[in-house]
Amino acid sequence: MESLLTLPIGDYRAVELTLRLAVTLMVMTGLLQILCLSVVTRTVRLPLALSGVALLGAAWFESNVWVAWRDAFELAGTSYCVTGHLLAGEDRIIAWSLGLPLIFVCFGMLYLDPRGKGFRSLCWIALGWAVLGPFFQIVALIGFVLCMVHFRRILKASSENQQGMRAVTIIAVTSMALGFFVTELGYLHLLPLGKSADVILIRSEIVHALCDLLALVVPGVVLLIGALKISGENPKVA
Repeated sequence: MESLLTLPIGDYRAVELTLRLAVTLMVMTGLLQILCLSVVTRTVRLPLALSGVALLGAAWFESNVWVAWRDAFELAGTSYCVTGHLLAGEDRIIAWSLGLPLIFVCFGMLYLDPRGKGFRSLCWIALGWAVLGPFFQIVALIGFVLCMVHFRRILKASSENQQGMRAVTIIAVTSMALGFFVTELGYLHLLPLGKSADVILIRSEIVHALCDLLALVVPGVVLLIGALKISGENPKVA
């Protein structure tokens, strides 16, 4: 009979630290966005507020991933062994389905007329992704691809006064694409994470947590920087 899965103390704590870092940075970024609402112009308050709420919501579900990791193992001598509790992989999927579509919409608010056809199309794509993404992985993939195609057209058609914001938006979209791409490779078992079950588990959790930072935290920070940049160029009107 095969022995129970055990993890070295160092490896277990490395995963826990990475998950804690991901949750903490999401919360900090979301709170910073909300706190900065008082110093930015009115045109960027709504996207900044929506992004802050999205990151805090994503952090809530991401914290469940961290808690599930702690519950799944218990210290037994010089290593951690499984307890029988399941890891909460579905909470990470929900966090992405809430956070990524709304962040795309928030960046879209900086370029598009809220009453225009392009913005409405982006919102419908994001809504479909957010509602169906947690249940169907293919829907999340299609939603992400459609948002990327939409943003490629938006950035090409951006006006001269949006060129400064265009650079930071490219950084955010590239970061989200990288995080999403690596995560998809993980789901398809195409990442070389190792051969033994314990090594694969440790590396996959760390990679997923780092992808959370790329897909949610980096775009949130970039959006905040862009909002402050716009506010500096166009001082707030009372």
